[in-house]
Amino acid sequence: MQLSNSQKAIQRRVYHHVIKRIHTFFTIVQPGFEQIAFNELSHMDIKPLAITKGGIVFRGYLYDSYKANMFSRVATRIIMRLTEFRALHFNEIYRTLRNFPWELYISSETSITVEVSVHKSKLHHTDRIGEEVLNAVEKRMSDFGLHINTDQLRAQTIYVRFDHDQCGVSLDTTGDPLYKRGYKQHVGRAPLRETIAAALLYECDITSYDVIIDPMCGSGTFPIEAWCMVNNFFPGINRGFAFMHWPSFRKEACHSLVSSINRESHGATIVAGDRDPSMVTIAKKNCTIPGAAMVTYSGDFLTEKLTLEGKHILCAMNPPYGKRIADDDIAAIYSRLSYIFEYWYPAWSFCIIIPVTLRHTFTVPVTKEIQFNNGGLPVIALIGRGR
Repeated sequence: MQLSNSQKAIQRRVYHHVIKRIHTFFTIVQPGFEQIAFNELSHMDIKPLAITKGGIVFRGYLYDSYKANMFSRVATRIIMRLTEFRALHFNEIYRTLRNFPWELYISSETSITVEVSVHKSKLHHTDRIGEEVLNAVEKRMSDFGLHINTDQLRAQTIYVRFDHDQCGVSLDTTGDPLYKRGYKQHVGRAPLRETIAAALLYECDITSYDVIIDPMCGSGTFPIEAWCMVNNFFPGINRGFAFMHWPSFRKEACHSLVSSINRESHGATIVAGDRDPSMVTIAKKNCTIPGAAMVTYSGDFLTEKLTLEGKHILCAMNPPYGKRIADDDIAAIYSRLSYIFEYWYPAWSFCIIIPVTLRHTFTVPVTKEIQFNNGGLPVIALIGRGR
């Protein structure tokens, strides 16, 4: 298709002002895992600038945001900072963003969603702020013959944050949150997000084990993430991202990233079990990655002793807890797990998620504790090394 002169002009501006320019990005992370995300970005040759609660700031080219989206196992979302200004009146929002070059960042026929948060600012009506932003974007785009529509398959989110009357505007690079890997089809009753599972496995130094087992596997989050990590299968390889619909997107950049992947495998055996056979079936169905393999079994970890071949074994589990189970029953589970790791499997390392209120019921010594929220419930990951 032949481009018009105005389209060619926009493409030249996109190249010089977006593709060739260094930008500031913010990596959104589950609170409690910021340092893990910082380390992960560093290993990608992305240079993080600062850790804040719930995220990491880094600067780089668009290519670096592609890399963070495609390779990060821990991040929830990557957003790109666009502009920042002070506003005390609604018309200041419209006037400022009406002059921002949205045509360089948003493609025609894209649906726009505006998400607004306000903290200690004169302007606090989030709906009105969102309207001013959307009106400004639509007017600017129309000036260049570009249009916004309602096709939700290509929705682009703009994040607007007011803090003490200072307005920060960011663009979502990700789309569906990064814990949606694209290869898990069936969800269990109390799912653990893939990003949390990966962060905890990083903290356990997963590549130092011969066997990784989850004997209460549910829908298989821990085992599937473990397989991906020991086999260098990156979570964003087979899914789409918001940045793929930007005027600045270049397919060859993503192809270059995929071809750069080190395919070396650490060769650990992944074991998934559950006392509920239907959950083992779900875990098997969720393991849809070509070439992925894990050993599965049906059995009660609390009463049936296992024999595993392997010198270094890691047991990672997210036992049942929450409103559906009585506190006394949950406490009994963790008390039993203490006995099991003390006397049945003293040589195993472990990572066990436990509600904060029941921390006292698990008495085996640990080397690390990480507190976070899972499904709105304060929990702690207890990490211990085998004797």
